[in-house]
Amino acid sequence: MRMDHMNRLLRGNQRGFTLVELLIAVTIMSVVGLMASTSFRDFRQRTILNRAAQVVAADAALTRTYAIRERSNVSLVADESNQSYQIRDASGNVLKTRWFDADSDLPLDSLNIRLAGDSLTFNARGMLVSAFAVIDVGSNSGSKTVTVNGLGRHRITTN
Repeated sequence: MRMDHMNRLLRGNQRGFTLVELLIAVTIMSVVGLMASTSFRDFRQRTILNRAAQVVAADAALTRTYAIRERSNVSLVADESNQSYQIRDASGNVLKTRWFDADSDLPLDSLNIRLAGDSLTFNARGMLVSAFAVIDVGSNSGSKTVTVNGLGRHRITTN
């Protein structure tokens, strides 16, 4: 009798999880992990698009700065088929090149300058040659528009 009593005490003190409980916990963790990874991927894509729009706006301001410093026309010229652009001085010398292709840190699906010649030009006084410029950047997470006015000020909006 004493042995039965000992076995019951030992079995009653055993702690652990059943296989069904473990499978339920693993399933719940998998679902939560899947939702988190999807949210993170969407967040990352939106962040890349926002950063790309900020870089385009900063490069437009840099183009203006080059024009004032060199006291001549300086242009930001887009190559929309390759998602890139160059900042060039009046002689055609390339001052800076920026890529937004799949191999870059900020990959874009589209880059479009809505001006004739796919370029925006600042004169020696830092004024945009046209009244304003509109630059569209897009990826699979959406699109942004960078608007540059005649004085070189920019505004970024979501489409």
